[in-house]
Amino acid sequence: MKKEGRKTGTEEPQKARASARLALRAFSHSHLLFYAAGLIYLWLVVEPHLIYYCFGTILPDAPPFATGWAFLKEALGQPGGPVLYVAGLLSQGFYHAWLGALIIVLAGFCLAELLRRHLVTAGGRHAWLLAPFPALPLFLTYSHYKHPLALSLAVSLGLLLSLLLERLPLRRPVTRVAAAALAMIVGFWLGGGGTLLILVVLTVAYRVFMHRDWIVGALVPAVGAVIVWAMAQYVFLLPVPQVLLVLTPLAPFATTGMDTLLEVLTFSLYALAPGLVLLVLVGRALFVGRASPHDVSGERGRSPYEEAKPGGRARKRRAKDGAWYAPSRLAPPLLAAVPLILMALGLYFTQDPLGKPFVRSNCYAHRKQWDKIVALSQRLPQDRTNVYVNHDRLRALYHTGRLPYDMFLCPLVPEAVLLTHEKGESDLTLWKLSDIFLELGHVNMAQKLGSELLATKSHLGTALEALGWIGVIKNDPGVARVYWKALRKDLRSGTRAASLLQGLSSGFAPEQAARIESIRACMRSDTAAVTGGEPVDETLAALLKHNPRNKMAFEYLMACYLVTGRVDQIAANMARLPALGYREVPTLYQEALLIHYGSTGRTAVALADLGISPQTYQRYEAFVQVNNALQTQKRPELFQRLVREFGTSYFFYYLFGRVGLVQASTGS
Repeated sequence: MKKEGRKTGTEEPQKARASARLALRAFSHSHLLFYAAGLIYLWLVVEPHLIYYCFGTILPDAPPFATGWAFLKEALGQPGGPVLYVAGLLSQGFYHAWLGALIIVLAGFCLAELLRRHLVTAGGRHAWLLAPFPALPLFLTYSHYKHPLALSLAVSLGLLLSLLLERLPLRRPVTRVAAAALAMIVGFWLGGGGTLLILVVLTVAYRVFMHRDWIVGALVPAVGAVIVWAMAQYVFLLPVPQVLLVLTPLAPFATTGMDTLLEVLTFSLYALAPGLVLLVLVGRALFVGRASPHDVSGERGRSPYEEAKPGGRARKRRAKDGAWYAPSRLAPPLLAAVPLILMALGLYFTQDPLGKPFVRSNCYAHRKQWDKIVALSQRLPQDRTNVYVNHDRLRALYHTGRLPYDMFLCPLVPEAVLLTHEKGESDLTLWKLSDIFLELGHVNMAQKLGSELLATKSHLGTALEALGWIGVIKNDPGVARVYWKALRKDLRSGTRAASLLQGLSSGFAPEQAARIESIRACMRSDTAAVTGGEPVDETLAALLKHNPRNKMAFEYLMACYLVTGRVDQIAANMARLPALGYREVPTLYQEALLIHYGSTGRTAVALADLGISPQTYQRYEAFVQVNNALQTQKRPELFQRLVREFGTSYFFYYLFGRVGLVQASTGS
């Protein structure tokens, strides 16, 4: 007994020091480079501020956030509400790219450090090497512009609670089960089913595979099931399946819109850390025997980082390890490079050339940076397109005065004009249509769509501001005041909301007042629109009839006629050009007129009376000549010539129903 006591008194401090050295060297060897590279990549390449403008629309399930007790009280009364509240608060930092990148890296580091401590507790070997693996799916998911911050926090909370529960010095099964029950109640409330499931799985794994405590291992899931049922029925007043799936990848709509790769990454983020711990526990139980919770090195005998005892052989080993090429010195940095290599490979093989332009275009549209959208559209891959990017580009072309000239310079989705591609509008469609209808003057429809969007969100700053402006435009300052007071609770828009409320009392700035009056002049009173069953062209024609000087409605109406091939309607509306301030007939309208009158036998002089330039007429003749040759000879080189010389003209689009792309043109 004396010898055993002496061993406990001398070896425990040594093991503690060895554990400290292990943690220090694991951090210094491994993952400074990994996390630094991740921070730089996320900050400068992914640019988290682009994700900020996706909240509530492109990312409809991103956790919202608002200041004040009412919002916090609502969060505290929901399963997983506190984690969602914290995630929503942290998400506001994504407004700054560097801060958003730092938040993501810290979330990844929390997962890694908690996993490392679990692996050490479980007796796993080389815990420092496996630790950063949960951060990999987190970084890769953000590179695809998804937002799994709340899920990663729920996983971290589950890992933390299970680790604390395992380290509690409780010996009696009753007290162990009671402590587990308390931890499950707290975890279920804070992190929902995501935290609870991880906590239960790891607690059972430790009890069964490490301690051979079958009684507690069997009681913990049973007690957990009772806790879930009781809290769902009497605390949260929600169905059990609904609360159990909160903050898990199995929750409804959790992976909606994701491809297979992103679904795998999401499930990996959730299951990788507990899966590795469970694998280590099972492996040691089957092949090594019962693991000691004090065996911090992860293997019986000497830790690879413990100092060698004095002796000749130890001195020789130290001398050999002192060389820079010694395996003991080279192995840690080489192994530490594995996560970095895997992340680089994952980023390379999973990149989406249209993913970032999509969210960047959305960001520019929020900021009304139309010139940047036009420049962005010219750099997009020519063989792929996106209906929302097309929509933003058409709107940007209008604001830069290029819509009747450059509409067919890039791939075009006809439904992009007013987003008629969906039977039921998504949150992103609702927002974009509300925004453009307000600018077009269809104020009632803008209000209807904005209200529908806000009804599905507890707080969305962009919708609140827009609905406030609608109240001002409709001479209802009381409505505007309600929405802008709610906007004042937005962490990023509070100052702007205060300024808008001040303008409501003492008058708006000249540019704001001019915008209000311009929309009022175009305001259509009825509520029919695209979403109400009215065709797009009829909606725009009604707006133009209400105000013949509504230039945006005119150009969008002409765009609808162009993409649907109704050149007769283009000709019928050319008389409106002088009143709308056009000094000449835009190029695409000239080409449509030539197609319309081409078969009537009009001469070039007569066509000139319509505003068609000689250059446009010569181009038309050249197109007809090459196309006629193609119809008789069917030679691929003739089609290539059509694409090369006329692919961006309306002549080509009218005939083939698409924009001519040199890269994708292999035949007619």
